Amino acid sequence: MPENSAKDTNRIGASRVLKEQLLYCGNWSELVEISYEDDAKQIRKWEGLHRKHRAAAVIIVAQLRPSGQYILIRQFRPPTDSYILEFPAGLVDPGEAFETTATRELLEETGYVGTVEKLSPRLFSSPGILSETVSFVHLSVDENMLENRQPIAENEPGEFITVFLKYPDEISEFFNEEMKKNVMFDVKLYTYFMAQGLL
Repeated sequence: MPENSAKDTNRIGASRVLKEQLLYCGNWSELVEISYEDDAKQIRKWEGLHRKHRAAAVIIVAQLRPSGQYILIRQFRPPTDSYILEFPAGLVDPGEAFETTATRELLEETGYVGTVEKLSPRLFSSPGILSETVSFVHLSVDENMLENRQPIAENEPGEFITVFLKYPDEISEFFNEEMKKNVMFDVKLYTYFMAQGLL
């Protein structure tokens, strides 16, 4: 890491990363040991996880118009040994605009064609262990478009995604039904609907 990066000029404290040592490199992730200096000038170590190539991710909050139904998905996530209810999501390819990723991933995972309405800043989902950033991308899906009347997903090999359409007033009951099936929840999905007052 460069000693004088643009980030350094606006620091609010003295803590900073000094170096990283690669501990393990897999197909999709890298485990590193981080040496850093804390605010008291003590040198400390931390373990962290990077996505390969430091890829960012988009979380796709898509609603059908005019009905207002949300597009949700459920899929098996091996690190959790659980089926997870979540928003459609995907990794940003090198040089790709986040909006492009969101429309591509929505089509691939659900078959729906959407239009981007809003993009959040890059956010950390689990900064105690993971360097990955995520951005919420809000999409509007015109349910009267021919493509959206009978959507056909283009899942990648190994992806087995179940798509759900839910009105806002169905969310709480639907979540309770999923919990009874031992389905777990992505924190971003649950927090979003909790903030909307729907849980």
